[in-house]
Amino acid sequence: MGNGNSKGLSVNAKTIILLILFLDVGFTVKMIHKYNDMKDAGFVREKTFAENMEKRIMKAYGSPEEARKLVDEAVGQKQEAEKIADSLRGHDIKMRHINQELEHAKEQLEMEKVQLQKSERDKRLLLDSLKEGVYQCEPGVNGKFTWVNQSCAEIFGYKSPEEMIGTKVSDIYADQNDRERLVKKLEEDGVWRNFASYCKKKNGELFLH
Repeated sequence: MGNGNSKGLSVNAKTIILLILFLDVGFTVKMIHKYNDMKDAGFVREKTFAENMEKRIMKAYGSPEEARKLVDEAVGQKQEAEKIADSLRGHDIKMRHINQELEHAKEQLEMEKVQLQKSERDKRLLLDSLKEGVYQCEPGVNGKFTWVNQSCAEIFGYKSPEEMIGTKVSDIYADQNDRERLVKKLEEDGVWRNFASYCKKKNGELFLH
């Protein structure tokens, strides 16, 4: 195959030639290793090997220049493939690093969640130990109790906090206007000291609280 003929080759033909070249290159590598072994043993002359390789190239590709050109193209494609592979490996390393950071952040959040739950339990235990009634409720006039301590439940005639949780806060007021005034004051100022009103227990009994 001469240099002039290679210019008219189609893309598919060049691809086939490159594939053949890779096969021959692989075979050539094996031959080189074998040659080196024989040379080290003193059975091969350098000139004879060079002549044989030149004859093989001439037979397969027409000229050493044409073979060199195909080899250069193959090497260029191999280098490009290696660059892509390196880029993918770098991307994989970055993704693993990101996943490790996410896993670490997840572990930190889990630890903080456990600590927060423990802090909440400790706070509830402290509030449960108080003799005064303490409760938490939803905002607004029609909000419901979301948590009460044991003392609060007993003050309003309930056997346990669970029995009182979920009932409307307005149900404990004898006068609904008192609840409305308290909610408005809390929304405006955040606190109302010394607030008192008539409340009622679960059985309807009224008392000043």
